[in-house]
Amino acid sequence: MSVRHRLLPLLLALFAVAAGAQPTSTQAGLAERIDEVLDARAFDDAYWGAYVVNLDTGTELYDRNAARRFIPASNMKILSTAAAVDALGPGFRYRTRLYADGEVQNGTLLGSLIVRGAGDPTIGGRYADGDMLRVFRQWADSLRAAGIRRIQGDVIGDDDVFDNVHLGQGWQWDDLKWYYGAEVSGLQFNEGTVHVEVHGTSPGSPARIEVEPDYGYARFVNRSTTTSGGGIREGYDRALSENVFTVSASVPAGRTETEDLSIVNPTDYFVSTMIGVFEDQGIEVVGAAVDVDEWGRRPRYELLTRVATTTSPPLSEIIKETNESSNNLYAEHLLRTLGAYVYRGADLPTGSAFAGFEASKPFLERVGVDPESFRVADGSGLSALNRLTPVGLVGVLRGMYQHPDRATREAFWNSLAVGGYTGTIRSRYRSGDARGNVRAKTGYISGARTLSGYVRSASGDILAFSLLCNNYTVSTSRVNSAQDQIVELLADYEGR
Repeated sequence: MSVRHRLLPLLLALFAVAAGAQPTSTQAGLAERIDEVLDARAFDDAYWGAYVVNLDTGTELYDRNAARRFIPASNMKILSTAAAVDALGPGFRYRTRLYADGEVQNGTLLGSLIVRGAGDPTIGGRYADGDMLRVFRQWADSLRAAGIRRIQGDVIGDDDVFDNVHLGQGWQWDDLKWYYGAEVSGLQFNEGTVHVEVHGTSPGSPARIEVEPDYGYARFVNRSTTTSGGGIREGYDRALSENVFTVSASVPAGRTETEDLSIVNPTDYFVSTMIGVFEDQGIEVVGAAVDVDEWGRRPRYELLTRVATTTSPPLSEIIKETNESSNNLYAEHLLRTLGAYVYRGADLPTGSAFAGFEASKPFLERVGVDPESFRVADGSGLSALNRLTPVGLVGVLRGMYQHPDRATREAFWNSLAVGGYTGTIRSRYRSGDARGNVRAKTGYISGARTLSGYVRSASGDILAFSLLCNNYTVSTSRVNSAQDQIVELLADYEGR
């Protein structure tokens, strides 16, 4: 066989590969190439749902099981953030207020101090340059300005803006000790977590544990070890109902392992830490930290003296943190905020997750999504009991892209991570036409990997997509690769 004849099959194969990598301009061609990705043998056991719509023309470009229900994982945050910013507006802010209940004589408050929670998840270090105690020091300054240097009574935490269900329905026990499983509360400090650093000392010796804030609210049993080399091995345990952590991490000498661990009873944590800061600032507290439900009476705030108010960042910033970083606690607070500030029914507990979903139904109906096609167990997607449809998620995305209020529309658009640059997809789409051109929300819990968002096509149109994969048995990175291939196909699509 001549060299020319031997090279001909190779050249034809290379031509076929190159042709396959070229952009497509027909809907049928796009659908065929998406099918090739989803029909790979690696996904024989997987359950895929996919839906793609051109938002500028209204053309439906792809549909696979789009009306069927899937576990959405953190794609649930798309609903929570969209419904919240639609109902409350991008400029909405939480206001947490501090009240004095009693007269002030000779520097002593002859009564109790009450902090009235508004459901704000941001009090802590995230928006204070890492200074998690800043708000409490500011409140100490306000107390001194009001002539208060001693509090004779208790310090009351009022978290009743939300109900007393602090966990999402169906959350797994194994998740509850980690920051992403933090308890929800109408009064929240430091996102319901303590920051822990485990420092390797000398080989064979226990590691050194540092905790922030360190007011003794959480107790740590140190069973950690320092090794002479190798990697860091995490090891943290907490009883379900106690703030006692056992640290069994292994850390090489000279290295540090860090973790944010969730605590039990965020309201008590808030008030107890606040008391500790007050005392550091020279304000004596005679009484104790008390939940308003245990106080025995309801505060009549109109009769009390307001000492201080703390205002959160605008909702536009809060939903950006929620979607870009996939912040579970923020999403849970947003859903319950709808239940507290928007829900006006009498059948569900005010400030509950279920009231929040009920309050989101008018928004869903307005954007053409049947609320009954969804099953909402929480706001973050941590629960495996959630069920959404690809067509419903795209409906929400379409509704926000076409939202009549420009500020609301832009706030939601800007809340999504940008491929190759920010958030949970900063390490994806490092090259290709999707880089900087896709805005999306990822999702992951065991057995569910999801991706929904927007991408600009080669024709200049905005496409909304939802790619939900459940029950897969391959690695999550393999599912990521399939989703990314499809997004690249959409970015290269030349049709309309």
